[in-house]
Amino acid sequence: MGSISSSTTASDGLGPLFNTRSCNNCHINNGRGHAPEANINGISVPSFLIRLGKSYPNQNTPSNHVYPHIGDKTYGHQFQSQSTTGISPEGDYYLTYQTHTEVLSDGTKIELRKPQLHWRTLHYGNFEESTGFTMLASPALVGMGLLDSIPDKSILANADPNDSNNDGISGRVNWLDEEQTVIGRFGYKASVETVDQQNQSAFHTDLGLSTPLNPTASGDCTSRQRDCLNSPNGNSSHLDNLEVDEQQMRLVDLFVSLSSPPAMRNLKTTAFLEGKRVFDAAGCAGCHTPKMKTGNDSPLKALNNRTFYPFTDLLLHDMGPELASGFPSFSASPSEWRTASLWGLGLSEQISGRSGFLHDGRARNIEEAILWHGGEATSSQRHFKALTRENRQKLIFFLESL
Repeated sequence: MGSISSSTTASDGLGPLFNTRSCNNCHINNGRGHAPEANINGISVPSFLIRLGKSYPNQNTPSNHVYPHIGDKTYGHQFQSQSTTGISPEGDYYLTYQTHTEVLSDGTKIELRKPQLHWRTLHYGNFEESTGFTMLASPALVGMGLLDSIPDKSILANADPNDSNNDGISGRVNWLDEEQTVIGRFGYKASVETVDQQNQSAFHTDLGLSTPLNPTASGDCTSRQRDCLNSPNGNSSHLDNLEVDEQQMRLVDLFVSLSSPPAMRNLKTTAFLEGKRVFDAAGCAGCHTPKMKTGNDSPLKALNNRTFYPFTDLLLHDMGPELASGFPSFSASPSEWRTASLWGLGLSEQISGRSGFLHDGRARNIEEAILWHGGEATSSQRHFKALTRENRQKLIFFLESL
């Protein structure tokens, strides 16, 4: 997909600004991405992205106010460090890591790292002062069709925005409209409604390709990037004057929707069952809901009336200031994130040859990911820190078996 320069008049197209040349570069074998190591060029890790958005007063206060995703006037909604011939890329960046050490109750020391963003080059000038930055590693693309087929009422049934049961967990829906009729369920902030919308957004922003929902052939180029706007494109009459038409989108949506999550492993072993008990005792299931069921109205019949185990409630939870993003997303505040699915957690390195957890890939293993949990998950994090080494190992074995 999009492997030839957009200077061609053929129907492939690419860019003019983009992050990578194919979906598989970010999602190797449908697996998750990772963060760049310290001080290397960000361009060398296509599975790591920087989203741009507007910061607002009081944006850390959870509410149902919908903040539209407004990008930077010069650089748009996403920083793109690749470009086609004759167009300047937006620039490059690198990361450094601020580290600290957590000491568990048995004396075990675990180093945690927090990414710090640095701009190496900016080819179109400075960002607006009000622009915020959120670093994201590409997520795994499995089970998307199942999540797409969960009825809205099932998601709403698990929501407890006011913590009415006083368990310290107040999962909220990310409403994508002021009328509170459209529920977000995809993306780290649950900021996208459907698989199709998610796929079309990736084509448009990551690859710079026009789609039915995003027909502009210049991708994320802004009005201040004139050469980008005026460059040739691959919009073609036989593709409804697009680069990715309805038929191509249907095939990609089908592939993504039917990409199955891995089956759970080790289900009958003592270690798995004991690890599940530790998981429950720590309160992890308060957000990572084990079991879900699809409805009966999916156009893909194979997805109807399916019971499955994603370990997510698809709701927003406050994870504390240390994990906060640089700007809100619809009704999600910077410190709120959609509960991540846990399926396939232990297969990351086997599938894509790399591992990295949490939204920005800062956690190099599951232990680090748990220790970054704050906000509503603070009690679970403290429970983990107090576990014996044996029980920690049982919990990790359980999580790696999902």
